Amino acid sequence: MLENVNMIQWFIALIPVMSILVLMMFLRWSGGKAGSFTWILASVISFLVFGGNFRLISIASLKGLWTTVFILFIIWGAMTLFNIVDRVNGFEVIADKFTSLTGGDKLLQLLVVGWALTTFVQGVTGFGTPIAVSALLLVGLGFKPIVATASSLIGHAWAVGFGSLGSSFGVLVNLSGLESSGLAFWSSLFLGAICLMTGLAISYLYDGWKGLKHGLPAVLMMGITMGGTLILVANFVLPYIASLAAGTIGLIVGALVLPKFKWYKKGKSEVPEEKEHKIDFHTAFAPYYFLLGFVFVIYLTPLNDILSKYKIGFSFPRTATSLDFVNKAVESYSPISILTTPGTLILLSAICSILFYKYKGLWKKEYSQTIFSSIASQALPSTITVMSMSMMSVVMMDSGMINLLAQGTAMMAESVYPIVSPIIGILGTFMTGSTTSSNILFSAFQRDVAEIIGINSLAITSLQTTGGSLGKMMTPTTIALGTGVTNIVGHEGEVMKKTMGYAIVMALIVGIASYIIL
Repeated sequence: MLENVNMIQWFIALIPVMSILVLMMFLRWSGGKAGSFTWILASVISFLVFGGNFRLISIASLKGLWTTVFILFIIWGAMTLFNIVDRVNGFEVIADKFTSLTGGDKLLQLLVVGWALTTFVQGVTGFGTPIAVSALLLVGLGFKPIVATASSLIGHAWAVGFGSLGSSFGVLVNLSGLESSGLAFWSSLFLGAICLMTGLAISYLYDGWKGLKHGLPAVLMMGITMGGTLILVANFVLPYIASLAAGTIGLIVGALVLPKFKWYKKGKSEVPEEKEHKIDFHTAFAPYYFLLGFVFVIYLTPLNDILSKYKIGFSFPRTATSLDFVNKAVESYSPISILTTPGTLILLSAICSILFYKYKGLWKKEYSQTIFSSIASQALPSTITVMSMSMMSVVMMDSGMINLLAQGTAMMAESVYPIVSPIIGILGTFMTGSTTSSNILFSAFQRDVAEIIGINSLAITSLQTTGGSLGKMMTPTTIALGTGVTNIVGHEGEVMKKTMGYAIVMALIVGIASYIIL
């Protein structure tokens, strides 16, 4: 049930969120500097306005630090994998192959890697892994790091709702208590429509209206087949593999079918010939073969159930504000399955890659001595960003600020709630860095609001996970992961400027369409 909201408190709770946007997008502060400032700001506001005491703020900050371990494991692992491939000049080989495969068309390369490949990887494992894989590959293919990062963020977002083998969707079903088939129907329709929009966004991001015109045939063919596959699989096969199936189809269409079309097929003189290299494509791409192999063997077999039992998590006591916002005690907060977390799979892939390259005679002793200092210098700035942003987010959650923001937004927009519903989903992901966490926070809330207003609760709850998915384009921790692996730390605000508008516009389009339909 919607409660009366103190609007002065609502505006105060909005201050840390607005501060992040202003500091990063307009004052061009680095993510680490902006995150540290807003963590302190959120802590002060919690203490002065929302009844948070030193104990609550300290425990919330420790929770935030713990949640970063998962993300940082991916960042450091991805940078390790990148440096291994780079040491043997693998990206030069990979770039040549993709250039040949896509007929030398750079926009088609961007769509295949930044859209279809990210969808495929997201289908199996999310948590930033698609960004770590595709953004690095795009940089290796010669794309500017800002474009590579922003395209990967936009390209994977639509697949998050049914991604990670349906982890976010499973939470949506469990916490809303609504019918799985109904949620699959509405969620797949919304996300299928967004699929097409993300392809258009990447094309426009790459080269404005010219890029949009050139990319339109590819976007229509890939978007319709990927979005259509997601809808069909989610409704008639199994929702939990819908994004994986969509990504597979996208790779086939983008890499094997579209290069044969006249629109993208360049003359022989226009396509650079593949150079002769000391290693072949499969050898250069071996680290990513290892990663995909581990992903399939671990996540798509009974091994996942066996290995995922081994978890590490810390217990945290009950905390409460003086305004009676309570956080229950937890035995194991955000537990990490140490044997199945994406970071572990990336690390295993890195070890196998080094052994493989040693066997091939490509790995020199000095590589091992220098690689770790390179990784540390590249990943350390993004580590500070992720840590500070996560602490700020949990302080806001445990102080009741995020809940208040959602309540107030719903109260103000009651008559046009379908338009606002995905924005609340975006807010949840923006603050927590996770669509799954956004669904944990707001699934039941969105259902209750829909029932009170008297509109379709299945559709509104599906708009929650749709907005949550779009939020992955612009959440600070995910952006920090992207800038970290592409070595452009400090440019998080530039990336956010490029992705935020697309996320909001897509959310409004879906929300307005839902308002008309419902």
